[in-house]
Amino acid sequence: MKKIIYFLFCLWMSLSVTLTLPCFAQETHSLKRASGVPVITSLWYDSIIPHGVRLNWITDTPTDTHLQVAVSDSNYQPFHMFVDLASPNQMTNHSWWLWCPYPGRIYRYFLWSQNTGGTAADSGYFVTQSTSTGKTEVYFTHSVDTTVSTGELANGNANFENLLLNSISKSRYSIDIALWEFSDYPTIAASLISAKNRGVKIRFIYNNSPNTQYMDTLVAHGIQIIHRNTDTASAMHNKFWVFDYRNNSDSSIKWLCTGSANVTHPMFHTDRNNMVFIQDEALCAVYTREFELMWGSHTDNADTARSKFGPRKFNNVPHVLNVAGTRMEVYFSPVEGVADSLEHIIRIKTTHSLFFGMLKFNLQSMEDTLHSIFRHGRQVCGVVDSTYAFETNGSYPRMKGLAVPNAWSPHADVFIDSIDGLLHHKYFIIDANTKTGNKITSTGSFNWQASDALGNDDNSLTIFDPRVNNLFYQEFMARYKESGGTELWWGVETKDPKPGLLTNYPNPFPGKTRITYVVNQPGWVKLTVLNDTGLELAVLANGNQEPGTFELTWNASGFPAGIYFLRLATADYSMVRKMIIIK
Repeated sequence: MKKIIYFLFCLWMSLSVTLTLPCFAQETHSLKRASGVPVITSLWYDSIIPHGVRLNWITDTPTDTHLQVAVSDSNYQPFHMFVDLASPNQMTNHSWWLWCPYPGRIYRYFLWSQNTGGTAADSGYFVTQSTSTGKTEVYFTHSVDTTVSTGELANGNANFENLLLNSISKSRYSIDIALWEFSDYPTIAASLISAKNRGVKIRFIYNNSPNTQYMDTLVAHGIQIIHRNTDTASAMHNKFWVFDYRNNSDSSIKWLCTGSANVTHPMFHTDRNNMVFIQDEALCAVYTREFELMWGSHTDNADTARSKFGPRKFNNVPHVLNVAGTRMEVYFSPVEGVADSLEHIIRIKTTHSLFFGMLKFNLQSMEDTLHSIFRHGRQVCGVVDSTYAFETNGSYPRMKGLAVPNAWSPHADVFIDSIDGLLHHKYFIIDANTKTGNKITSTGSFNWQASDALGNDDNSLTIFDPRVNNLFYQEFMARYKESGGTELWWGVETKDPKPGLLTNYPNPFPGKTRITYVVNQPGWVKLTVLNDTGLELAVLANGNQEPGTFELTWNASGFPAGIYFLRLATADYSMVRKMIIIK
């Protein structure tokens, strides 16, 4: 009967339209190959729906297929095998629909591909789409620049204390908390105690630092807290909350909260931070699985003898999710290759621009990735915190083109945050200032530094969604401007021409660039190229023009590498855009 159901499911899938997410390699391992033994070179899943996914892999020689799929609720529980499939057909490109009984659940798969030369084996995890709403709420502690909004105004100057108090007060079943710092807020401690007293199961993982007085209060009221107990030279640096995932079958009330903020008064007031709430059962399942790896148990009580932190952890979660039709990717450091995964996204997905707000940036591989896309004509712009901008091996001086070894030439538009408090963000946004592009946002607790990649327990959440991308863009523009950025060309392009629109692409560019400008009133128009001293080098347009959008190509192959300015002047306004020529 099970095989008949599976056959009908596969037939239905072949005739249906499904959400096909971009392929992303999953759980790929390097295998030592004996002579003639097949090798699995790629392994990924896509087309995520509530009751299944499509599993794909490639073998270097034709092989048959054997597949098993199991479900378990969490770590340290026995597997329940419910799919056992085999096919004698010899092939190199393997693709199988896997039927799964539960939405929003994590599954483990095992596969064998065999021929006369031997057997290649691999395994991994995937998660089915949940039936949750996928509602995503984004908040920032400081101002936002709504002039670049595409319709929805970002939530700036938000009260993070009230946001958490509201989530705690609504919780009915469970709260899991992983934080680097918790202090200054007796109101939040009291709310957690009240939740515990009404029957909410609360688990708390903290850094290796001693408890604060408010945490001691939690312990005194029966809330268990454990600390990172190994490799204490590194940190349990996560910042996430999971509300009502456990002991609860209602997928509509399960929420994840993550972002850059610890629970302290400076974090919620003087520092620049973001907080993201997402209503999704599958996302909660992934974060709970990571939590319980550190907790050492799937029960209310921790087992510190089995707790895994830092390099002792293992990769036991799926990384690609379908959240109500939106692709999201989740990675946890230090064993899941967070930096590699983010760099991969940046390299292959950035079509126009990458902007970032980052507390710490000294990760050389990330700097190399940004430099590579910059030299290929992508805009790179960022704001870093003043406290860490000039730390040992920090990337800021090189990216700014200062007199240091390996300085970028030309330099990127990077700035130092100039107001009191920390710029504590850890986010980047891709293609935020274009009509088209991939519109990707990544946030979480992961700084671009070696310790986060190699030792710390951190999380990274990447969201493939134009709406979230624009909300973070509004935050970025506020930080960019208050840090000294003065470019006038960062507005979002719209379908209707706007006065003063002036763009060129690519930028930076090695030879030619395509310039677009808008005339909103009939009359005189002059478009010129200036050097960095204001000297006019070329006149591209000079005369009367009717209203409309105009395009032209400027061939700068005869000009040396450096910074130039494109100036549009009319009787009503003038605008300037920076251009960078690279050789």
